[in-house]
Amino acid sequence: MNVPAPLAGVFAAIFLAAAALCAVSLWRRRGRHDGPAAAAEANHVLMALGMAAMVLPATATAVPPVAGVVLFAGVGAAWTVRLVALRARGRALGSPIGGDRCAAHPTHLLLSNAAMAVMYAAMLPSGGAMAGHAGHGGHGGHGGHAASSPLALSAVGVALAVYLLVHAAATVAVLSRSSAPVAVAAGGGAAPVGRVVDAPVVQLGCQAVTGAGMALMLLVH
Repeated sequence: MNVPAPLAGVFAAIFLAAAALCAVSLWRRRGRHDGPAAAAEANHVLMALGMAAMVLPATATAVPPVAGVVLFAGVGAAWTVRLVALRARGRALGSPIGGDRCAAHPTHLLLSNAAMAVMYAAMLPSGGAMAGHAGHGGHGGHGGHAASSPLALSAVGVALAVYLLVHAAATVAVLSRSSAPVAVAAGGGAAPVGRVVDAPVVQLGCQAVTGAGMALMLLVH
């Protein structure tokens, strides 16, 4: 990725913090039998860890690009199936903006997983890179295909980045209208940590920051 080393460290720290937040939230609510929300949190943990690994040069190739594409495309397809099923049953899904539980709306999740799949597709060695590899399209008769594939991938990546930035901005707007201070009792323990994790300002702030980070990663690929 074309991210300066200091910024890469900042991005990785943000994504690891997001993974920890969703993991703690998932653990705290493990007995509430809310399968889709738990799956959403697990999905966000997976995406955050994937982005943290991807942004650091030392771990950028820890996940083979093909495996990343297959994994996140498959998870996105699963959320698409859930979205279609809910629509078919006439279920109200509410807004994809402003919810807690690490953004459990299926539309947001399928688009976020699509963004992850696009980032891994950009890392593929043959015709899978974005604009940075388009210059190699002049070899033999494969030039047109090699150039058009990165262009199409770039267009999809930019569209997803725009969505993620709009979602992040809208989340910040919701947060600014409803934010309240996080009260943490003295004495430590699990209860104060739980209140911090469950606080809307923490949940929504995490969504906004990680969404913006994912968008920037799409744009710098």
